[in-house]
Amino acid sequence: MGKRLGFLMVLALVLVGCGVKVVPRPTATALLNVADNSLTEEKAGVSLSARVEDLEVATYRLNNNLTSFHVTVANGTEDELNLSSASFVLVDEQGFQYRAVPPGQVQDLISRDSLYLIPYPYVGYYYLEDRERYAFFNTFNSALPYFAENYPQDLLTRALPEQAILPGAKIAGLVYFLVDLPTKKDVQLRVFMPGTPPASGADFILPFSIEKK
Repeated sequence: MGKRLGFLMVLALVLVGCGVKVVPRPTATALLNVADNSLTEEKAGVSLSARVEDLEVATYRLNNNLTSFHVTVANGTEDELNLSSASFVLVDEQGFQYRAVPPGQVQDLISRDSLYLIPYPYVGYYYLEDRERYAFFNTFNSALPYFAENYPQDLLTRALPEQAILPGAKIAGLVYFLVDLPTKKDVQLRVFMPGTPPASGADFILPFSIEKK
């Protein structure tokens, strides 16, 4: 246990020393919101804003990294607007594209690793036996914010709703991507409106740069 704890402390120090800053890059049509470091673009009565929310949705996941963007969509048209996770694509500087992961699938990915994850953020367990022993010794304690037990449900409640946006209404929430954003230099969040052919290009393009501190 001591060796595992020592490894995690070293890992935490390495992560702190390797800071990453995501910088929104305004364009002729995508405007910077200084208050929340987001970009906003309007087209055909629809306004879309986005900013990076979490570089690592689950810090100690064993597989691919998850990144989330906080997105707000305002429907200023006279018709309902339907957007889903399939409308969002992330493209890096090398042209690699990453489709948004549906919230239900994100929850499955996180839950799959939950037995190996640890009470956020530092101390944890790796084996089921450790988990059961810890639960026994804390039977009479108040509930703690364990990542492995509580956080997967939050992924659904915080996700961008996949529902029709009424005229004059708006929605907001998180869009998830399986991408290790700190390893990239630049990314573009591209959003396709319903009926837009992929070959014709995205309706909204919001660029971000990743800077190493």
